Amino acid sequence: MKEKKLSLQQIEKLVKKAQKNDEKSFAILYDYFFNRIFRYVSFRIPSTETEDLVGEIFFKIVQNLKKYKLQKNTGFTAWIFKVAHNTIIDFYRKQKELLGIGEENKNDFFMTLPDEKNLRPDEEVLKKEEAKNIKKFLQKLSPLHREILELKFLEEFSNKEIVKITGKSEGNVRIIQLRALRELRKYFPKD
Repeated sequence: MKEKKLSLQQIEKLVKKAQKNDEKSFAILYDYFFNRIFRYVSFRIPSTETEDLVGEIFFKIVQNLKKYKLQKNTGFTAWIFKVAHNTIIDFYRKQKELLGIGEENKNDFFMTLPDEKNLRPDEEVLKKEEAKNIKKFLQKLSPLHREILELKFLEEFSNKEIVKITGKSEGNVRIIQLRALRELRKYFPKD
C-alpha cells in the first residue's frame, strides 16, 4: 500500500503547528519523512550506523525546528534533507578524525538499503534485486554524481531543492546531473 503524499501546503501547515509544540503534527511529519530519510542515509553510510544517524538527524530537526522558515521555491522537505546531508558529512569527518579513515573507503558512500515493510516475500526479493542492480550501477559513479541522481530521481527533488540541500549552484547541479547521466548510460546495454 502506497502512503499518502502530502502537498507543500499541508507540510508547511504541520510544520507551523509543530513549531508551536504540537506533538501530533510533529509525529505526522516524522512518520511521513522517516522512510525517506532512512533510505537517504542508508545509501551513504554503513548499515550498522544508519539507525543511530537517523535518530541524530531527527534530534537535530527537533532542536532546530523553530529556526526553520519557508523560503521561495524550497520547503521543509529540502530543509530536512539538508540537515541529513550535513549530518552525514559530519559523520564522515568524525570517522576520518577518530578512526583515520582515508581515501581507500571513499567509495563506500552508499552501503545498504533498508528493508521495506509490508511486502510479500516475492515482492521483497524483487525489491532487493532491483535495489542491488541500481546500487551496482550507482557504485560506478562518483559519490557526488550518485547523490545528485538519487536526490533528483529517487527522492524527486527539484533542482532548486537540490541546490538547498547540497549548497551547489543551480547551474552546477544541472551540469552534474547531465554528466552523471552520461556516465551512467555507459553501463546500460544499448537495446
